[in-house]
Amino acid sequence: MGTTNKTSLIDTYQTYFSKQLLKHAVQELHLNEFALQAELPQKSGSDTIRFFRPSEADASQVQTLSEGVVPGNFRNVTYTYIDVPLVQYGEVAKITDVVTMTALFDALTQSIKTMGEDCALHADTITRDVLAHPTAGLTKRYAQGLANFAALDTATPSAGKITAADLLDACTRLKVNRAPRKEGRYVAIVPPQVGRDIQRDPDWIDAAKYSNVQALYKGELGMLYGVRIIEATNPFIESTVEGTYDPAGDIYLTIVTGEGAYGTPKLAGTQSPSKPKIMIVNKPDSANPLNQWMTAGWKAYWAAKVLNPNYGIALRTKSEFAA
Repeated sequence: MGTTNKTSLIDTYQTYFSKQLLKHAVQELHLNEFALQAELPQKSGSDTIRFFRPSEADASQVQTLSEGVVPGNFRNVTYTYIDVPLVQYGEVAKITDVVTMTALFDALTQSIKTMGEDCALHADTITRDVLAHPTAGLTKRYAQGLANFAALDTATPSAGKITAADLLDACTRLKVNRAPRKEGRYVAIVPPQVGRDIQRDPDWIDAAKYSNVQALYKGELGMLYGVRIIEATNPFIESTVEGTYDPAGDIYLTIVTGEGAYGTPKLAGTQSPSKPKIMIVNKPDSANPLNQWMTAGWKAYWAAKVLNPNYGIALRTKSEFAA
């Protein structure tokens, strides 16, 4: 005698599709938050942003005055400038009318969201690579006082990991260089692997006992020696060649910066033509006469450049983190 069971009725079963999207990995990006940002005005006749720097203080310019005698020399305040040529980037998604009508999810909304993440990651990567450049990047330092990249490359993870003293030395160097602070503090942007080593440092643990300050920045781990420590997940990684990105490498770049070390375009809250624009084309035309698809995309100008290498530190370290 036959039995009615799941197997005999398999053709009547339908797959249930959950409308809840699974969480996906989103990058934690912070480099461009701490850039000196400038706007490119509309109709400026240029696709280049120019940053200016006045001459530094010079005590020798001060003169001794004599009664009734007009000073014979006048202070000449000069300006140097750095040009940042902008480059246009973009991305387009194509969505068919069938997908629009039948898709379980809002394909347009999700495409725009994903491309927005692509845009942010691309901009962060450009800035990261500029700061990491071995000759045109920020001031270079190596973990635990190591002399150069070759010494770090051959060091063990223990001898090449970051220490609290590394942050103190980087902060001290910025003070010696008279680097301006961001809201009264310097900032260290660290990979998670490096953040892990910092939090295991005895000086960090001791400082944490006496600190209960609420984080001001997303991803902020805390503060040590006046340096705010913020984790970011798009680090510059190297193996045996300094300045060459290698995702399989074991040398990680931490950026310790003041204000004005590097510059980028200002995008948020601006009418600049360089800001990102989202364009949706959903009307028929000669290439798409039946309106069988729509496109959504973005375009934006971006560039990054070191403005003053003395105002930022490119600190290279290893890590004791074992994947």
